[in-house]
Amino acid sequence: MNWVQIGWLAIGFFLGATLLKGAFPFALRFGLKVRFWLRHGRKGKIILFVYSDSSNWRNYIETNILPRIEAHAIILNWSKRREWGSQMQFETQLFNQWAGPGEFVPVAILFSFAGKVRTFRLWQHSDNPKHGKEKISKEAEQALFEAVKQFGR
Repeated sequence: MNWVQIGWLAIGFFLGATLLKGAFPFALRFGLKVRFWLRHGRKGKIILFVYSDSSNWRNYIETNILPRIEAHAIILNWSKRREWGSQMQFETQLFNQWAGPGEFVPVAILFSFAGKVRTFRLWQHSDNPKHGKEKISKEAEQALFEAVKQFGR
């Protein structure tokens, strides 16, 4: 084998590794979405909804949002995640994949059968310190309700 052949072999190897590295996250997300549909979608559940016991939004969520989506949602309370145990490992993996790190709750993750997974971040920072640091985003809330209405038929 001469140096030219070794060079082409090295280029092929690095190109292949780059393609596999780029395809892995896509394959992982696709596999998670299919698994969600096999586990929950067949039962009419299209949303993974995660919120916390924060005094900024807990009462509002439990009275205004949950009653409108609970027929179509898997609901998790982030403040009680220690109680989830091994029962919710898959849902936790979904949450970590689509909500990402940082400030993420409350969040609704909608798994449509065809198309992209949509993430609705329902918190919003307030610049006015009198009104608290965070509040529920009305725009995201309305977008969530419209999506539920569209997919929840």
